[in-house]
Amino acid sequence: MAAGDRPTHPVPLRALREASAVVCCDSAYLDLKTAAPHQADTAMVVGDGDSLPPAEKAALGDRWLQIGEQDYNDLHKAVHWTATNLPLRGNRLTIVGATGRREDHTLGNISYLATFADELPWLQVEMLTDHGRLTFCRGQREYPSFPRQQVSIFSLTPDVPITLDGLQWPAEGLRATRWWQATLNSALGGSFTVEGGELVVFQTYEPK
Repeated sequence: MAAGDRPTHPVPLRALREASAVVCCDSAYLDLKTAAPHQADTAMVVGDGDSLPPAEKAALGDRWLQIGEQDYNDLHKAVHWTATNLPLRGNRLTIVGATGRREDHTLGNISYLATFADELPWLQVEMLTDHGRLTFCRGQREYPSFPRQQVSIFSLTPDVPITLDGLQWPAEGLRATRWWQATLNSALGGSFTVEGGELVVFQTYEPK
């Protein structure tokens, strides 16, 4: 759980409340107490310590881990600690609370999906917001969907062409040199396929 907007939508809230374990980024622990209070008694809290009150750190005891290096943010620290210290069901890790508040944090956190794919290739990472799901794709991937699910694709490798199939506006060999160029699409049925270089895929929870 990152320290962006506290999740309120049922999908990220369910993921948080039903998680086998919760690891918080620094002050996200304060939001966890509201969003999923039953998880707060066992949650691990990881970060550089710049936004968690001293009293909370003391109360956490050995469930508080301070990592002072500043090359990476608290989300990176927490994900790596989780991946190397906890048994993960199906090698799956879900991130909530990574968007909202400051836009630079939001963009940085979303782009970490590509970094996690490089550093932890065995791990399946998804990011849940109050509006939809963000995942990373390298190469080709088929996504389950439903009619009129809203879909946006963001290319991190604009020199590599993108092919989209199963969407209202398909594409063949699109070079998305700007982030907006493959956004605001819509699924036609039960699945769609994307193919390209390094892509971030956004899917809404509800149809439009």
